[in-house]
Amino acid sequence: MRILFISPNRLRLVVPPLPLGLASVVAAVKNEYEVRVLDFMFADDPLGQVRRAVIEFSPDVIALSVRNIDNQDSRNPESYISEVKDLVHLLKELSAAPVVVGGAGFSIMPREFMEYLEADFGVAGEGEGAFREFLSASSGSRDWETVSGLAWRQGDTWRLNPVQRVADLKSLPAPALEYFTPDLYQEAQGSAKLPGMVPVQTRRGCPMKCIYCTTPLLEGRRFRAWEPGQIASWLAAWHEKWGLTRFYFVDNLFNCPPSYAKSLCRAILDLNLPLEWGALLNPAAPDRELFRFIRQAGGAFMQVGNESGSELVLTKLGKGFGRRQVELTFRLLEEEGISYSCFLLLGGPGETPETVKESVALLEQYRPQMVNLTVGVRIYPGLALHRQALEEGVVAPKDNLLRPRFYLAPAIREWIWEYLEGVTARHPNWIF
Repeated sequence: MRILFISPNRLRLVVPPLPLGLASVVAAVKNEYEVRVLDFMFADDPLGQVRRAVIEFSPDVIALSVRNIDNQDSRNPESYISEVKDLVHLLKELSAAPVVVGGAGFSIMPREFMEYLEADFGVAGEGEGAFREFLSASSGSRDWETVSGLAWRQGDTWRLNPVQRVADLKSLPAPALEYFTPDLYQEAQGSAKLPGMVPVQTRRGCPMKCIYCTTPLLEGRRFRAWEPGQIASWLAAWHEKWGLTRFYFVDNLFNCPPSYAKSLCRAILDLNLPLEWGALLNPAAPDRELFRFIRQAGGAFMQVGNESGSELVLTKLGKGFGRRQVELTFRLLEEEGISYSCFLLLGGPGETPETVKESVALLEQYRPQMVNLTVGVRIYPGLALHRQALEEGVVAPKDNLLRPRFYLAPAIREWIWEYLEGVTARHPNWIF
């Protein structure tokens, strides 16, 4: 069986993101099936590549990964789903092979996507095992009810099977980076004009209860992890094969639990390689010893998911930490000599001009390399923010949310833009 994988993402926010999820699914099937991968990120003529690949390769299955739904910009919203739909239609014109859609963006609202895209199948959730199940069923019993997370049509309705997450991540092979020119991803710049970084995942799951975040929906609330030595061996192999030196750990909570993060830092340090890397830190667990390990192991650039400097807003967002922990995280990072950026997510429930000014004043006391300002919180179905937005009439029950909708507190809706223009004028490294 011949499988054509396609990554249509061309968005380069901050840095160009190598399609790590798709690389992981490719790794799970490449030894059993004939595989070809098209990555649109650096392609001069992506649709021309699609046409040539379909003719030359004659795939039996076409797998399409959807990463980004929209730009999450409430002021100038831009949706990407129509481009995905056009690609699905082109593929169906070129080939009789079933088109299977997956990816993180798709998995947030699989049923809505299937109704819109008119693809043949969808795979929601972690695809390493589920896509193998689909391939096995498609070449044998065609018993679709047995395939984890499969969206499939039964008569006039779409069925969505329960998602089963990979219980033992250690059993999975290393992501198949060889299909995605990883050295080019390391060299390329994105919108932030920063050097590229190759993504690495060390664990899945998030126990936090942020009212707007889709990670627990996608990965569950229980931590599952690869062995630190296993991750270090990947880094060493990728360094030897492609000369990769810059990595970004995409874990939602790199520093939680701290014991795992410390073990990972030790394993990286033991490699004795000239690596530098970044990660996302949650202020819920500031730990000086961990930050010291991070610096010693090559952790050169951290992102802090603080989101606000207001105790009230942090509570209403369900962040699980307070202002004191945010300040301690900043202070420890600066004392350990670690460069960091941070975020302000403005406009959520309870936000007022006073809470916005409080958040800005807090960050002005510290020295972040960059501050990413986001106004308005993207609403996704089934989350606590969605329920609140329904109660307040911000969205209606009939809204499927494929097109971007945002929660933006009425108290700042007209005021915020001029205020942030003034803030960014005096802080050129604060961007929105």
